[in-house]
Amino acid sequence: MSYPTTLSKELLEQAQREINEDPKRVREDIEHIRQWIKKQPHLHIRTDDAFILRFLRGCKFSLEKTKQKIDMHFTLKAMVPEWYKGRDPEDPYNGSFERLR
Repeated sequence: MSYPTTLSKELLEQAQREINEDPKRVREDIEHIRQWIKKQPHLHIRTDDAFILRFLRGCKFSLEKTKQKIDMHFTLKAMVPEWYKGRDPEDPYNGSFERLR
């Protein structure tokens, strides 16, 4: 069964070409990653479809790269939490070292 998408026909075709998104496999890939997350005792994170889909798309639907990216992201978030705090997109100094001066 295909995964319901909100992408236009053009964007879906582009996603298939550029990031290997196959509507027939998306649901299965999301479920694979969800099951993998549940088996990781150190990961206490969201497992909803939209959350997992963002990581899959960012890794061009490579399941192994997705697992590595999720693991690294949350390892760094635990080890260096200051990198993830104060992320206000309205702040003109967001992501700038000006604030440190």
